[in-house]
Amino acid sequence: MKFLRRAGIVGLLSFAFATAARADGDAFAGQWRQLTSTAGRCDKCYIGIVRHGDLLTVSSNTGWQAVANVEGFADLQLAAGKGQWKPTISGAYGGRSFGIQFVRRGGQLQMFMVVSQADGAPLSIRVTFEKGLPSNRHQELPAETHRI
Repeated sequence: MKFLRRAGIVGLLSFAFATAARADGDAFAGQWRQLTSTAGRCDKCYIGIVRHGDLLTVSSNTGWQAVANVEGFADLQLAAGKGQWKPTISGAYGGRSFGIQFVRRGGQLQMFMVVSQADGAPLSIRVTFEKGLPSNRHQELPAETHRI
């Protein structure tokens, strides 16, 4: 009988932790406008994040997409994964794959991307986002964003 009681308690705790991990994904979901970036200023840049259980799909209007796993570490809301720039993007990023991490800090979303350059050297990009689309948005969003 004690074994069944312990198994029930362990099951309930496991369910509670799994539910909490899924809820953390909601902290990332939505549309985010870029505030700052080490790659340069962009007042029209944004990303869209959709939650699928413990997975996030991320799409940007600048030509990259990624998939990340929601993770918990202490009190931080984290997600980490991989992505790729479209091959049609010109410059150093076109077709390149990258590692990506997201951290929620208050009302902001911090993104850390590490892109492999042609010579194999890592290129680190740090971006800060806030919820919403850029304020000067009057045109229809690209269809790609709607299909996330």
